[in-house]
Amino acid sequence: MHSRAYLLLEREFYRLHDEPPWGIDAGPVGDENIFDWSATIMGLKDTIWEGGIFQVQLKFNEFYNEEPPEVAFHTIPFHPNVHSVTGRPCIEYLDNIQEWKESYSLVHILLSIQTLLSNPVVEDSVNEDAAKMLVTNPDRYLEMVRSCVDASKRVQAGLSPHLEEESKIRRDFQPFVAPTAKTAGVKTRKVSFDEYHTTWSGIATSKATPAMKNPLLESIRDDPIRQSSHYGLTVDQLQDQMKRQLEEHNALMYGKFEDRGKTDDQREQKLMKINQMRKVYMSKRITEPSTPTPSDTKDFAPPRESEEPWEKEVDDLVAWTHNLDEEHLETV
Repeated sequence: MHSRAYLLLEREFYRLHDEPPWGIDAGPVGDENIFDWSATIMGLKDTIWEGGIFQVQLKFNEFYNEEPPEVAFHTIPFHPNVHSVTGRPCIEYLDNIQEWKESYSLVHILLSIQTLLSNPVVEDSVNEDAAKMLVTNPDRYLEMVRSCVDASKRVQAGLSPHLEEESKIRRDFQPFVAPTAKTAGVKTRKVSFDEYHTTWSGIATSKATPAMKNPLLESIRDDPIRQSSHYGLTVDQLQDQMKRQLEEHNALMYGKFEDRGKTDDQREQKLMKINQMRKVYMSKRITEPSTPTPSDTKDFAPPRESEEPWEKEVDDLVAWTHNLDEEHLETV
């Protein structure tokens, strides 16, 4: 005979999977213990947390739903209302049993956590560094959040925020699998804020000051093999790629300019060919007859039948070269 808490959690499980909220998936860690749950919560769309994938652990007891569960992030976000060490979210009805109501369902708890990410409360925050940065330096806070989102993706993919320990973690860490009714136990690893901060500093695309160095690029600067692995190209190929991109950028920004001397030589060659044509055809050209008078018109006779067709073609070609515009040709 199962307890009341067991039956309530079983009903919560089927309800959650029959009508799952967007970006939320949860289930018991193993089929032998329904009181330990794992959940994945994604950042809401159109917020600074969009794309983040965070793992959350929930522990229920035999007094559920008269008492709230214990909730903690495994992938701890940099957030004013999430403890940087324990990962516990600061939600009033989870911290104070007097505020808890039996009508609060598991879906309600998970949605509250998802909404909390994009709606921080700086008053009575549990992460004072995040709260202070949000108030005094919002741009820096946004940068930290984006780095946190990228780090959460690495953890979700089974990688470590520390690139140096990635080979070791791959041997011990198993990627998170969305739990089902009969999901086997899944190994998870709690990540501290210090580990996240170190990774964020290495993968961030912008820095607080221009002189600030990127630890990741500094660590691979003198290692061609790691550079090839990081960039996907050898050093020589990377330099050729950078040179080609710079040439394409200059061509798009400033256009392609031809050598002026080369253009002048081409124009001189064209004029020389035209002059040669003139010498060939103009020397053979027959002086044009004067305008005929009426008396001459009477005696006008058609061309002799003995006149060859090529002679007329020559006359047409000579007339064409005579009408050429020198100024137009010089500008071509």
